[in-house]
Amino acid sequence: MTRFEQESAWGRLLSDGGGANVRGGVRGDRPGVRDPAEPGAMEEQRSAHNAPSGALERRLLAVGHSVRTFAGPIVLLDCLLGFLFMWAGYPITATLPGGVAAAVAVIAVGVFRPSTLKVKWGSLLFLLGMALLVFLVAVSMLNGQPWTQRIGKFALLLLLCSVLATGRINVRSLVIGGCLGALLNVPLFYAGLTPNRYPPFLTGFYGDKNVAGLYYVVWGILGLLALRGRFTSLAWVVVSFGLLFATGSRTSIAAYLGALAWLAFRNRVGVSYRLIYAALGLATLTWAVNNLAESEVFGDRTGSDWYREQVELAMQSKADITPWYGLGLNEGQVVIGTRPQWFHDSYVQAFVEGGYPNLWIVTGAFLLLGVGLLDRRLHISRELLVAEGATIAMMVCAWKLGETLMTPAAFLILGIAVAYRLGTPIERDDVWAWQHLEFVDPEQTSPKKHQPLPSRGATL
Repeated sequence: MTRFEQESAWGRLLSDGGGANVRGGVRGDRPGVRDPAEPGAMEEQRSAHNAPSGALERRLLAVGHSVRTFAGPIVLLDCLLGFLFMWAGYPITATLPGGVAAAVAVIAVGVFRPSTLKVKWGSLLFLLGMALLVFLVAVSMLNGQPWTQRIGKFALLLLLCSVLATGRINVRSLVIGGCLGALLNVPLFYAGLTPNRYPPFLTGFYGDKNVAGLYYVVWGILGLLALRGRFTSLAWVVVSFGLLFATGSRTSIAAYLGALAWLAFRNRVGVSYRLIYAALGLATLTWAVNNLAESEVFGDRTGSDWYREQVELAMQSKADITPWYGLGLNEGQVVIGTRPQWFHDSYVQAFVEGGYPNLWIVTGAFLLLGVGLLDRRLHISRELLVAEGATIAMMVCAWKLGETLMTPAAFLILGIAVAYRLGTPIERDDVWAWQHLEFVDPEQTSPKKHQPLPSRGATL
């Protein structure tokens, strides 16, 4: 059997699913199969063979397309991973919150998948993150502070960001799963099937109203990635704001409004105006939070506001005695009475635990990689724009909601932003090598005429 005959038989085995109607291993009885000696038959064989031949191949091509273009079918496993974040504030064990467990599940799935994106400066950024972890361990040991559990959490967050940034998880499916979990939490809460620790505010499986506010603002913004159409997007914004209002988290509401403002104006102004508007937005945000604190819409908050004030006073006292390199991990908390409480300001917490290096690196990562504050492009894609808005909301929440920056929600957003800002697709032609078989005409002998066809493989 000649080389052409072998390859033609292999092509029909793939397209026919077992080689039905193959006669003599060369050509079948099916109508429309042309003799390779006829003029133009070789080109027809190539075009027919390069196209996906069955429903399974077309489905896989569509899934691969959806990873890069944020469109197409939903990957069920990735959707389930996003759904797990509904238990973000629920304690699985005394030392393992549900959000960290969900992050571990995402990492466990992602590490067994090939990367689909190559991140510009990715190795350098990962090494910088690892260097920061080493610095935090050194500072903690210098101050005699325990560090194993906390540094383990930070390492998981770095891996979570890496898995998402390299395109190992279908982001659209993950976001859809998270939004479904947030929506399902509402009827379960009002039906009395979930914890209710801060009545009448909406918490559910998120446990704490600030955690609930954080995740409702995250999914409220990221949900715009999975939706298309002006009416659908507007309806989601209204629904998300209503659920966010039900949590009673004033800071989260301000963060949501700030993120929507960024989505509205980001593609209309350059870098200089962006910096000016950011400063004006910060001033407006400060006024709004203080004004909302005295609003009767949220009921009597005298007790909670008094407790918050005590935490902030103790927090500032601790920050005043912190050296430039920090006090070590687990020092970002105070004790009010007999109750330990993490700082309400994530930026002060980052400074107390790791000094200026920790504060500058963490804040710089979210500002430059997440928000893209110095990105000179006037127009960016919808996906990157939404990721920037979600980062804005996260950074506002970090101001008043406690430990926010070093959480799975924050690094989930950062990973998505890095993927769309610095990621470029990786072509994996070997996966579809069977589509690129070289058909050689036995009558042609010149090696120059037998070059392989250009690659048409799908990126998975």
